Amino acid sequence: MRAVVVEDEGLLLDVMAEALTARGVEVAGSARDPLDALAVVMSTAPDVAILDIRLPPTYSDEGIRLAGDLREQCPDVALLVLGSYAKVSYTERMLALDPGVGCVLKERVGDLDQLIDVMGRLVSGEVVIDPILVESLISRRRDPLAGLTAHERRILGLVGEGRSNLGIAQQLGTRISTVEKHLSVITDKLGLPAAGDSTRPGVNVRVLAALTFLKS
Repeated sequence: MRAVVVEDEGLLLDVMAEALTARGVEVAGSARDPLDALAVVMSTAPDVAILDIRLPPTYSDEGIRLAGDLREQCPDVALLVLGSYAKVSYTERMLALDPGVGCVLKERVGDLDQLIDVMGRLVSGEVVIDPILVESLISRRRDPLAGLTAHERRILGLVGEGRSNLGIAQQLGTRISTVEKHLSVITDKLGLPAAGDSTRPGVNVRVLAALTFLKS
């Protein structure tokens, strides 16, 4: 099995490459940013590309966007993205690229046997999602507000009533900056586009948050 590893942290990149090579995986190339990664994968045609979700320049969702580009340019290459925490929206975007895609938490990298097993399954066309991500995905689809605290639900409810940040601050007797911080946490928990997300400029996150509350 031939692989390309894309990781911006040089030490982790070297460790992964050496560890995979020691287990019989041929590391055909490596890269530390999306542009180089696309060129390396296209020139080496590996069986699988291992991508960190957070890559330069914004360290937000570059790995997911790179996965989409690779699926268009190199449809036969299996794609495995590694993340540090569970974000349902990223998982959903990867699932849209099936078959041969996987989304696994970085802590799994410590178990090379499991990681290589996942890589092999992806190459055979399977879709592999980390169990923790599956649980988060199911919880969100069952109740999109399940991850919110009671206070966050109240703030979202006020957004659903059409109140401005100033209006919410007055209602709760707090500062506008505090309301803004809470709303940032809420939109992140709901899996809505973050500030650095490439899709953010094209959507009204406040409206999407309100709709999510009303639908629930």
